[in-house]
Amino acid sequence: MRRRAALLSFLLPLPAWAGDCPLDLGQGTTGLVVFSSHYMITFRPDPLQIEVGAPFALVMNVCTRRGEAAELVRVEATMPEHKHGMNYSPTVVPVGNGRFRVEGMVFHMPGSWELGFDVRSGEEIERLTHDIVLK
Repeated sequence: MRRRAALLSFLLPLPAWAGDCPLDLGQGTTGLVVFSSHYMITFRPDPLQIEVGAPFALVMNVCTRRGEAAELVRVEATMPEHKHGMNYSPTVVPVGNGRFRVEGMVFHMPGSWELGFDVRSGEEIERLTHDIVLK
């Protein structure tokens, strides 16, 4: 069976309120943008091409809507249709100033995945999500 891969290298227009939030993710892209009324996350996979069963990392910037650095508390990925998650727990590595690297991501099968990002700036944690389809 031939393995297929997903390529996540989108360039998205940034909202005017992005302000001083560090959006540069390297390799000439701002990546994907996920936001709520309080937070904004930009991320891209490393390597840019995600392959079924191959480990990858997420390079991320996490900010408040005011453009201040926020904390990435946890990242998880689940397959809602199958009611299970990844076989591994990723590790969040702070790089500084709202920048993070999430190591140990592995999508062990193709299909619809939901990424969950728990972020905070202060005491309250908020969950932001983004859907990915891996073929």
